[in-house]
Amino acid sequence: TATAPATAPDTSTPSASAPAPTGPPPTGGSVMVGDINAPKSFDPKPVIVALKPKLIDCYNLARATNPSLHGKITLRITVNEAGKTNGVDADQAAPAYDDTLVSCIDSMMKASAKFSKPGGMATVSAPLVFRP
Repeated sequence: TATAPATAPDTSTPSASAPAPTGPPPTGGSVMVGDINAPKSFDPKPVIVALKPKLIDCYNLARATNPSLHGKITLRITVNEAGKTNGVDADQAAPAYDDTLVSCIDSMMKASAKFSKPGGMATVSAPLVFRP
């Protein structure tokens, strides 16, 4: 039986599944932090407000592949007894929900957020509004 010789994949055209290069990510944008729901003796707002430049960086990263991304998203942030972020998620039905945005915020907060000790595990609900 004869077999066809193996051929190298055609690399002259981009793959249909790969997004086309879009150039540098967008810049600018703004984020407003709304009223945060947290346990009474725990105030995470100053930490979240201080992270606004990094939140905007995540927003711009997400806008590179989703240029029309804007609006409100409410983050659910779990903070452990030591004041470290365990995880961040959000309602997928929110107007500004984007996997890249939430994943970036989750990674950034785990690396950068230094909350006061909440006196046990705490779940924080933080509404954000992103605008281009």
